[in-house]
Amino acid sequence: MDGLEQYVGRVLDEKYRLERLLGRGGMGAVYLATHLGTERFVALKLIAPEFMRNEEFVERFRREARAAGRLRHPNVVEVTDFGFSGEGPGRVAYLVMEYLDGCTLGDVLAEERRLPLEWVVDLLEQAASAVHEAHQQGIVHRDLKPDNIWLEPNRLGGYRVKVLDFGIAKLAEADGDAAATTRARAGSVAGSQPTGDFSGARAAADQEAGTLMLPPRGAGGGATEATRSGGGDLGDTLLFAEGEAPAGGATQAGPAADGEPTLMLHGRETADGGARQTEAAGGLTRVGAIMGTPQYMSPEQCRGGRLDARSDIYSLGVIAYQMLAGEAPFEGDVVSVMRRHADSSPPPLKGKNRKVPTRVARVVEGALAKDPAARPQTAAAFANSLRANAEGVGSLYRRAFALFVEHFPKFVYLSVLAHAPVIALTLLMVALYLAEGRIPKVLFVLCVVVVALLQAVAYFVSASIITGVTSLVVAQLYVAPLRPVQLGTAFAALRRRWRPFLSTAVRATLRIVLGFILFFVPGVVMTIRYLFYAPVVLMEGLEKKAALRRSRELAARSWRTVIIVSLLQFLIPITVSALLSRYGTLRSAAGVRVGPSSPVAQQFFGLVNIFVVPFMSIVPALLYLKMRQMGGEALGETIAQIEEVESARSRWQRRMRTRLTLHSTPSGRRHESGPRPPGAA
Repeated sequence: MDGLEQYVGRVLDEKYRLERLLGRGGMGAVYLATHLGTERFVALKLIAPEFMRNEEFVERFRREARAAGRLRHPNVVEVTDFGFSGEGPGRVAYLVMEYLDGCTLGDVLAEERRLPLEWVVDLLEQAASAVHEAHQQGIVHRDLKPDNIWLEPNRLGGYRVKVLDFGIAKLAEADGDAAATTRARAGSVAGSQPTGDFSGARAAADQEAGTLMLPPRGAGGGATEATRSGGGDLGDTLLFAEGEAPAGGATQAGPAADGEPTLMLHGRETADGGARQTEAAGGLTRVGAIMGTPQYMSPEQCRGGRLDARSDIYSLGVIAYQMLAGEAPFEGDVVSVMRRHADSSPPPLKGKNRKVPTRVARVVEGALAKDPAARPQTAAAFANSLRANAEGVGSLYRRAFALFVEHFPKFVYLSVLAHAPVIALTLLMVALYLAEGRIPKVLFVLCVVVVALLQAVAYFVSASIITGVTSLVVAQLYVAPLRPVQLGTAFAALRRRWRPFLSTAVRATLRIVLGFILFFVPGVVMTIRYLFYAPVVLMEGLEKKAALRRSRELAARSWRTVIIVSLLQFLIPITVSALLSRYGTLRSAAGVRVGPSSPVAQQFFGLVNIFVVPFMSIVPALLYLKMRQMGGEALGETIAQIEEVESARSRWQRRMRTRLTLHSTPSGRRHESGPRPPGAA
């Protein structure tokens, strides 16, 4: 029985009985344990006594507990306890987490290689939601990879993603005492440990988090020795001493005492021949310390630079690339992979998988930009952009139709209310046509002209109201799909901004009509440019020129999609009218058949807009949200205009909204994954 197996059957702190070993790695071992108080299974991560002699590992473990404990999110593994057990040489540290069924994304990719685009989008949405929450808490994961993304069956035929292992996460803390406590031994010349003092790490290494660790350089400035655990493949986690970026190359030394090869990295030296030092708060994660897994490390991580949230976004980009292409962007030995991450562009994703849409490939490659400023600036922005670019026009209309059918009574009720003046004027016009032979010709023509003008105004007002209210309703359904739709709230939000909304609508309509009157083509261009004015006014608080300018900016994010949708917005009503004109026949009250081309029939056919306009208003509202996602904009604040008018909101709703704001839950489909015994967390 080795040093790790001997703990099976023991009880820690009179609370946790270790049942069996689940996995082992470069930092610790994970056991299936039973919490004696509740008889509930938990996963317990333990540092064996030989690790406890190294303060850096103990501090890293303590920081993992602190980082994970600060996160409350459905896509982050839950940490329930942390402590130390035993005394003297047998003292151990442990971390208690929820026990997970399922498998890692790495297990899936080992069998499937490439995944369908919809799977990739869903996986990244859930993982990015967890990473975004960590970033909001000031935590940078620094070791995102498929083996740290867990797929847990949700008992509904799908799965929930769990992001694991914040063991080398960087906490953005300003506490000077914490910085002093975490002052790393790695990179320190004075008081450094002898080279090769990591034999205990080799003994505990396995697939859980196989770690390549470089201890500090000696004062003499010689080459640093690295012991490689778990076989040292590119899936392992790297811990380089400060200043030891592999720019100088690597050589393979002879076998170590335990038979594992030793990897020698030639580091850079200062002018006096000593190791380069960078003093900064944070110790273990200060500038110059390189930690991570080579295949998924960002360029700045490979160079030992200062890291922020955008380093994790690069790692998410690598994971997305691998899921779509079937392989990581760079493969080979550790040094060449790290050098290529730092200096080389990845092979085009379309060259690896021609089925990937060009826009999706562009988003993934944007996340792999060498310059952090050129990447999406938040994990949520990356996931939103990926989702928006993965869905085409067909999915947009399918979603619009699904919303229309699901909430058909609400949309029809809204349309009937908005069309009330139109219905009254239509009945008046029909009465005029039926009485055409009984009134003077001049009076008849004058009445028809006046009523027709009033109808045009009524159609404009009703369409504007439906467009505005629908945009608010769709935003609510998109962001909070489980919330009941309340038209009164949307109408109240519209009343609050009716002046800027109406003035902007008039301005946009006049430009469109003038464009059609003059040369027709300018009218089409204006229609495309101003497609989003309604949601912009109501949800972003802009108006007039600013609103129209913002609408143009949103449309510019995908002119092709906006042009196609704009053309369909023309063609669908025209097609419906043409079908009615061709096949529609009415019978008058006197029993006389009225042909489809008669003025009376045309008036009644116009009322079909009661059903057509709501559906046609859903499409630009969804497209508006899609364009915002393409730009990486968050959607959580899009219902702010609605919530401002909910003065009667109950206390439980206010609490739920607060929880949603602090711990947002990702949306997306859940896909099936088979159960599997959990590995190390």
